[in-house]
Amino acid sequence: MKKLVLPIFMAAVGALAISLIVSNVLATSPVTLKVMRIDDVSYSVTGGETIKLTIGTQAVIVDARPTDGKAVVEVTGNTEFKEGDNTLSVKVTGSDGKTFKVYTWTLVSPKLAGWCQDNTELIKTIETNWTDEQIYQMPGYAELGTYAADIKAHNECFSSSLVAEINKNY
Repeated sequence: MKKLVLPIFMAAVGALAISLIVSNVLATSPVTLKVMRIDDVSYSVTGGETIKLTIGTQAVIVDARPTDGKAVVEVTGNTEFKEGDNTLSVKVTGSDGKTFKVYTWTLVSPKLAGWCQDNTELIKTIETNWTDEQIYQMPGYAELGTYAADIKAHNECFSSSLVAEINKNY
């Protein structure tokens, strides 16, 4: 009888160990995003987009919401931009504390040269008025029609959302 108990006990321990390993491997938490907004504009929740910043932008507000409400989100690269390409990273760590995924977007800070450099204050005014128009839903406040030709001619100086609005409506 003693000889039979030990093999049964060892088989049970082995089965339990295999069960724990399998459940550990399969127990991954969702690490996806359901919402990704940068300065109140929606972007792809899978990353990979290139986003033009406005002249003088020093920081962006990131609203990244995970699919799993218990997941943890860590944002890096949303401040202190240099001219040219900057990487915004959003790391989502699952509620298991082990599973994670990093999503990235490229934020492009315009290089000040030529028309953009000579008209920095005008660009800031147009961009600020455009942002306020979107936030406070005041159509016409930014007087985009007045500046449409300049925005089209120098679109590298303006945000992607503003250029898209001008190209669509003016």
